[in-house]
Amino acid sequence: MRRFAVPAVLLLTTTACWSGDAAEGMLEPRTFGDLPAEIDYVALGDSYSAGPLITTIRSDPSGCVRSTDNYPAFLAGWLSVETYTDVTCSAADTDDLTSRQRPVDGKRVAPQLAALSAETDLVTLGIGGNDFGIFSSLLECVDGCTATREQALLRNAGRVEQRVAGAVRAIAKRAPDAEVFVVGYPQVLPEEKTCRAVPLPPAQLSAAAEVAARLNASLRAGAEAGGAAYVDVDPASEGHDVCAGKAAWINGPQMRLGIAAPFHPVLAGMRGVAAEVFAAVTGDHAPAGERATPPRDAIVRN
Repeated sequence: MRRFAVPAVLLLTTTACWSGDAAEGMLEPRTFGDLPAEIDYVALGDSYSAGPLITTIRSDPSGCVRSTDNYPAFLAGWLSVETYTDVTCSAADTDDLTSRQRPVDGKRVAPQLAALSAETDLVTLGIGGNDFGIFSSLLECVDGCTATREQALLRNAGRVEQRVAGAVRAIAKRAPDAEVFVVGYPQVLPEEKTCRAVPLPPAQLSAAAEVAARLNASLRAGAEAGGAAYVDVDPASEGHDVCAGKAAWINGPQMRLGIAAPFHPVLAGMRGVAAEVFAAVTGDHAPAGERATPPRDAIVRN
């Protein structure tokens, strides 16, 4: 697997000569590091990548509750990819990369890695929070969490590293020439202050933040062990947690159709994460003021 470390470049003007005529000032298509001009992009991951209930939900299949405006969609549009296959699925864990998943509608979907091929150029992977029931257990702590449960959460968050490393290696076998980026999780809960959405004492908020940090550390270590790059979205999401009001990237505890599932990214959060992934892929800033616009003929239906 190639390690991606080259910033995006706009190729310099070239001069060509043929039949005695010179063509000057012709700009070649923009390319991003080692990625080809025509990018075959595959998005893998769980609900933090799928974007449940944000704007319009894709029907391929509807059980994955995958938004048309998740961060993979933003990224696909900004990169003007040739093909865009999004198999992210809500509730997915690392087992669902290689095994058939049963999403919320009960209809099984293919293993996510089945979307990969030798033609795949770019892969994003956002997964790990559902392994060992980490997210579900952490959300239960909103109503109170014992020291024993906190320690169990920390241990399980640490165990995710090996699973992510194995996932990255499995991706490399199916898509040996692809650039792979493991995407971390944004800040969901505040570290100190509280609000109506998370009426927790500071000690519990601190414990939850420690678990989240351990999980992201595992994703980073797993990515590096497997030979992938890690996209750290934690710094960018600071100050955009569930208690940030209009600046929040995260929905509160309510199920809000068209907005987001409880404690999941809203549209602003998806755009924010997409900007961090774009910067990691290209070494450049994300386009300003643009929504996700993958070409209609680029979307591969699942």
